[in-house]
Amino acid sequence: MNEQQRLAGEVADKLIAKEVAIQDAMWGDANERADSTKNQLIMASMAQVALTLNKLDGQSLVEALSEASALYPEDWNGFRDYGSNVANLVVASAFLRSEIKRRVLLGEDIARTKRGEVYAGPDVPYMSAEEAAAKLGE
Repeated sequence: MNEQQRLAGEVADKLIAKEVAIQDAMWGDANERADSTKNQLIMASMAQVALTLNKLDGQSLVEALSEASALYPEDWNGFRDYGSNVANLVVASAFLRSEIKRRVLLGEDIARTKRGEVYAGPDVPYMSAEEAAAKLGE
């Protein structure tokens, strides 16, 4: 990997970390806003990715927003274009990172199988973020 590629990766990591910090400041570091909702962080991320794809496909901003907003959680407000493709992807990445963190706190399986292997992980029953945090502290 050349120096420019390494630096671009560092910039990407820093941009995502900064967005995660913004989200944590708004909703708390356990993201309680979405703690018991139905995949809202994933849907918010998908909406930002869809918006970016729509823009890259040449849709007008009005069309791109209209179509992508259908993926955004119904009871959330504030879906918007953050400007650049990079900014929209950073916001999407931060939502996904928050969802991953939330699921780890819930005690979900973090196994990653090798290509071609069948996943046979356990189903983990729901527990609140407080219960998961307490369990991690045991």
